[in-house]
Amino acid sequence: MLNLKTISAGLVAGAAFASAQCTIPTTPLSDDIPSHFRIQVQNASRPEVHNKYMNLFEAGGGDQHLFIGPVGEPTYDFTLVDGVVFNVRKNIRLVIGGEWSEIDHTTKLFSTARPDPDAIFQPTYACNPDTGLLQVELRFVQWEGEPLGGHICVRHSFDGSHEFRYDPPGNTLIDVNRECIKVTLVVLPTLDGGPSTTFSTVTVSSTSSSSSVVPPSSSSTSTLTSTSTSTAPPSTSTSGVLPYTDMTSLGWRYIGCAPEERWTTDGPFRTLSGALLGSDTMTNEACMAFCGANGWAYAGTEWRRECWCGNSYAPTRQPLTTLVSLAKCDYRCSGDSGQFCGGDAWLSLYAKCPTGGPCENAVFT
Repeated sequence: MLNLKTISAGLVAGAAFASAQCTIPTTPLSDDIPSHFRIQVQNASRPEVHNKYMNLFEAGGGDQHLFIGPVGEPTYDFTLVDGVVFNVRKNIRLVIGGEWSEIDHTTKLFSTARPDPDAIFQPTYACNPDTGLLQVELRFVQWEGEPLGGHICVRHSFDGSHEFRYDPPGNTLIDVNRECIKVTLVVLPTLDGGPSTTFSTVTVSSTSSSSSVVPPSSSSTSTLTSTSTSTAPPSTSTSGVLPYTDMTSLGWRYIGCAPEERWTTDGPFRTLSGALLGSDTMTNEACMAFCGANGWAYAGTEWRRECWCGNSYAPTRQPLTTLVSLAKCDYRCSGDSGQFCGGDAWLSLYAKCPTGGPCENAVFT
């Protein structure tokens, strides 16, 4: 199995990537992704849709239409079986059909449990257009029962959203009032997965011998696994009754409980996207040791068992300093139930203290 869990999106809309692009592995991928993922949309020339995400929107009768926000519900529970995308929580899959448009000859891509014709995809390696990091894309193969080819596009809909459509092969028709923008669908591994699901790894089946995929990093080239452990010092206690671990003795100060993309609409999904360590024995010491050893300026724990690192984060992700703001980061660490490791899409965020300088946690009132 090919480990994808350390593939970081590292996406910043409109950023120019001037360094060397990634190396595409020669090992082909099968048409199965058994672990959960989110679907990201890319078209670097169209900032209105680039680096956005596929959401589900209740359509009645059990169907879920597919939109780029702000419409719809974020979903982190996609899998791929024989080239067909399933949402395991709702027991539906991506299909094509209905609402065919005579103007541009596109038709709807949506999700249902009914026996509609499947949308069939093939995972392929590619380089992220913004960062140059290795990523896995879902290359569209065909609408089941129809000729091979065509592509997936998104068309402006209501309330600033875009709906997903299928554009058949050889189609030259364009709706000048509602252009259907060609997009690439990208596998974005999700280790949090939402409140009712936990994940230990994200894998893609390979058609030959497997190998680790680790994207280039500014400060780390080590391979991460879901069972990684640390030789960090023994656990420190939480700071009074506040839900965070005091790490100042190890040179890290607590900033607060920071939101991920699910709770905000700006920027990339992850507040910190430099590196990821997942472990069933996660503690805040282990996370700080990992991020610190690899030169990252910020570290954060999330969903009990995840550690995220980075050198910066968007100003809109700056945590509040109210006592109420800490309530979202109340998940106990998988490696120490006496510590708190973030929450469901909320990050217990720390900053490396300057050498010889002050090291004080934020004050919460």
